[in-house]
Amino acid sequence: MNDEAYEVVVTREDGAWLADVPSVPGAHTFARSLAGLVEAVREVIVLMDDLPDDAKPTVTFSYVVPDEVITSAAEVGRQRAKLDRAERENAAATAAAVHRLKAAGYSVRDASVLLGVTPGRVSQLTAGRADGERGVRKPLRAS
Repeated sequence: MNDEAYEVVVTREDGAWLADVPSVPGAHTFARSLAGLVEAVREVIVLMDDLPDDAKPTVTFSYVVPDEVITSAAEVGRQRAKLDRAERENAAATAAAVHRLKAAGYSVRDASVLLGVTPGRVSQLTAGRADGERGVRKPLRAS
């Protein structure tokens, strides 16, 4: 499967959204709504770049429109996506730290203070996952 990220240039003309994928020759499409355009872009990339039908190519949209409202909204969207990625990375780092603290013998309460999460969240993260089992509760020592 192709792991390439595709840059998509979006313009607006006569009430329609137009998309061009510069890295894929012939990959152009349009739609009346942005939601429709996102789907159409993915379909045209799969078709023109000869990807498997079930591929979900990663796309980044750049809006080349004279409307400042669209430009600023798109920037907010990019920032939100960046924060979402950071949040997922932070959640994974938190879970890893909880497991390391558990293995070192620290209490749920100590782990929660160190990580800035509730004791309940620490317990959720340690419930039966340290040795790959699911559904078996193995809490940290109570403080």
